[in-house]
This record gives sequence, C-alpha cells and structure tokens, in this order.
Amino acid sequence: MVLLDFGTGLRRGELSGLKWADIDFEEQVLTPSRSIVAQRVGNVKTDASAKTIPLDAALIEELKEWRAETPYSSDSDYVFASWKMKGKQPLWMSRVMQHHIKPVAAKLGFPLRGYHTLRHSYTTLLRQNGNDPKVVQGLLRHASYQITANIYDEAVSAEKRQAHSEVIRLVRPVPQPVPGFAMVES
Repeated sequence: MVLLDFGTGLRRGELSGLKWADIDFEEQVLTPSRSIVAQRVGNVKTDASAKTIPLDAALIEELKEWRAETPYSSDSDYVFASWKMKGKQPLWMSRVMQHHIKPVAAKLGFPLRGYHTLRHSYTTLLRQNGNDPKVVQGLLRHASYQITANIYDEAVSAEKRQAHSEVIRLVRPVPQPVPGFAMVES
C-alpha cells in the first residue's frame, strides 16, 4: 500500500477506491476511476485525476504478489479490501495509517503525518531528479502546473542551501589565493 501510494502520488481517496480492474498489468498502467472518502464512493477529484499513471515493472510485480496473496483478487474487488467487511468495502485508510504505517515509520525514524506526506515526497523527488515540470504535473494529474509548484513542490534543505550559497558567492566571491602570497588569518 505504501509503495503504491509513494510510487504513484495517489490521493488517499483514490488509493482507497482502487479496484483490480483499474490496473492494466499488460500495459503497466493504473487509471483511478473512483475516490472513497469516509467510506463513501465518489468520483475522482478532477477530470485530470482520472488520467492514466504509468507503473514501473517492479511495482507491477509487487501488485501481482499482493493479488496472489489477498482473498479479494477479482477485477471487481478493491485492491486493499477490508477482511472485516468480506471485501465489500476497502480498508479504512486512516486506521491503517494510524495503527500500522505510522508506527513502522516512527520506528524507522521517518516522520509521517499521513498519506499526503507520501504525495508531497513523491512530488519533491520527481522535481529533484530533474524531471520536466509538465511531466511532474502529468504524473500528479493536476489540471495546471501552478498547483503542483505552489502547493506540492517543496525544495529540500540541500537545494535551499545551494541556492543560497550561489547568491552569496555572487555578492561576496570566495577569495582566491594569489600566487606567491600566503593568506594570513586576522
């Protein structure tokens, strides 16, 4: 669940509403077609939200393994179906986060506030890897890049430090040693 969410940037409701029929294993794509919030089925957030998401071969293999393991593996079943509800509803995502994912993340030293943290991290890593802004927008399925840039894209501290240092070097260049003269500390 965490790998799929982190590796696709799905919104919590989209992750909850995901059915096996939404995953094309041959084409290696996922197409969100519903969102579930507070166990109520609805549409995805926007038209752009329903766009196809490419899936890496390793993620496809993980999904195949999960499908082979879960008793709810028909196309009409939820990918993360509730055992308590006999697969008729998805797991309650906030409870999974609170009782399972957050404790493991805390033990590993990763502060995790919720599913949206995974979406934000995915966005930042996409940008850090030098991806074209339009590609990032497309992977997050935003209607405009402004949403991606203004809300989701957080520069990490190393990038901030580098940008800051570049500006400081423009204003105060690092002194270069002059051949034949020793630098004296004052």
